[in-house]
Amino acid sequence: MTTKKEILEVIMTIEHAYNNPFTRNIGGFDENETKEQKLVRMVDSWYKLLKDFDYDQIKVNLEKHIMTSKYPPSIAELVNQVKEEAPAGPVIPTAEETREMLQERARNRRNAASPEVREKALAEIRRILNIPDEVEKNESVG
Repeated sequence: MTTKKEILEVIMTIEHAYNNPFTRNIGGFDENETKEQKLVRMVDSWYKLLKDFDYDQIKVNLEKHIMTSKYPPSIAELVNQVKEEAPAGPVIPTAEETREMLQERARNRRNAASPEVREKALAEIRRILNIPDEVEKNESVG
């Protein structure tokens, strides 16, 4: 549930973020109407539409909208969750992620066995699994 006070907070946030789109005189309204009267009328209108929605979600959607759009949000944009778009194509790692990957690669190389130790371990595995050192060529092919 959203209260009228919370609706006013949403409207005032939009007013501050978007250069007073609701209260400046842009025609179509009573020219003698004060800013306060416009706000009261708007709060009443928006309350009828938003009262059953979760205020916290409206706030999250408003903040995301302000960060991504130069135009004030519609009521639909305030109540519908903003869906994060998945990036198309391969994801490019950040500088920090790249640095971490390179550091891990360097650690792995320092910890890697020498070629002699590696060959000795592979020979022991082949002996345990009864795999001959060299596979005899099949001369019957042809």
